[in-house]
Amino acid sequence: MAVNARLLLPYLMGQRRDGLRRVLDIDTHPWEVLAPAGQHETRIDDPIAKLDSLGHLYALLAARVAALARSGCRPVSLAGDCVSSLGLLAGLQQAGQPPERVLWLDAHGDFHTWSSSQTQYIGGMPLALFVGRVDHDLDPRSQAARACLATIGVQAYPQQQIVLADARDLDPGEREALLGSQILRCPLDEVLAHLQPQERIYLHWDTDIIDDPAHMPALKYHVQRGPSAADMADFFGALRAYNIVAVSVSAWHEEPDGDNRTAQACLEILNTLLDA
Repeated sequence: MAVNARLLLPYLMGQRRDGLRRVLDIDTHPWEVLAPAGQHETRIDDPIAKLDSLGHLYALLAARVAALARSGCRPVSLAGDCVSSLGLLAGLQQAGQPPERVLWLDAHGDFHTWSSSQTQYIGGMPLALFVGRVDHDLDPRSQAARACLATIGVQAYPQQQIVLADARDLDPGEREALLGSQILRCPLDEVLAHLQPQERIYLHWDTDIIDDPAHMPALKYHVQRGPSAADMADFFGALRAYNIVAVSVSAWHEEPDGDNRTAQACLEILNTLLDA
């Protein structure tokens, strides 16, 4: 069994979030903190500057993941957003170990581009970026998105090798784009039927897939009618029978989590998989 190499990136959308560093005190496992020198901004309003910050941050993640993968470790990253998935994928690609399957767990589709997004929030675009779905126009934001991908060094991942669960909260344009894609979308309880035990699986887990405010009140972008914390722990227990070669986690909202209750619950669920 590969040794887990836990990487903590205390950032959200390229902006510093020191509250995520509390993981170092909460979890009993060692975490390596990746924090680029000079990347100190706690608020970046300009989307182009934000994409630039994300590119440099997750290029650093990619380089570290590549080194760990080559050494035989299983990279596990924890960051404040789903864009971190691009850095982890790039690292596996750079190591010559691209996954045969990607399992993406999220309450949302994350499949917007600038032209489809009503909110213009980069956090609604990571899965689209993951498969290279970017508006090819002269909009400076689209150009910045392409530059971000180039800085990270990530190659577009094949849509037909992605299982998306459960994406229960989709915007109209996003829903149509997913229906027109080759991505397989299914409920959480159908995921295992689409996985093979020996295939190399990269798991991306956005913690907001969980709907359990009593146990995890500080999850971001809460969507009702989702799996509970216990459901997710059971699912991760079942995933222990599969060849999970890398994991990325999009974290909880650390600012309102003053008692660390949500952080502890998320880490316990994650360790259900990693400590097998």
